[in-house]
Amino acid sequence: MTRVKALIGVICLSLLMAACAPVQPKREYVQRDDLKVDPEIRQSVQVQELLDKRVSLPNGGSLLRIQFSVQAYQDTDMEWAVTWFDEDGMVVPGVGEGYRPVRILRDQTRFFTATAPQEKAVSYQLHLREDRAP
Repeated sequence: MTRVKALIGVICLSLLMAACAPVQPKREYVQRDDLKVDPEIRQSVQVQELLDKRVSLPNGGSLLRIQFSVQAYQDTDMEWAVTWFDEDGMVVPGVGEGYRPVRILRDQTRFFTATAPQEKAVSYQLHLREDRAP
């Protein structure tokens, strides 16, 4: 009888411990567009190409690099930035984050390149917006 009580006690204790164990939250990967162009700038420029590839490093790793071209329909002062993401969809911090200003003249096509700050970056989002400098 004592063995049965001890066995029941162990089972109850095991169930109680299992119920209190932390559960790993599920992560949902949110699909996002690779390109975000603000409506204010959309009427004056068009992104012609948006390419990405991995470039090899001497240590055997690789970094994600994007290249894109922008054609202007009129003289345009704009800014661009790239947000890098890891395989879980989390933002990868980088050096020199923020928007970079550029001026594109009418009927001109400009080419740009950006390289991820860390090897763990596997995807990106390119942002184009109107120049907000005073």
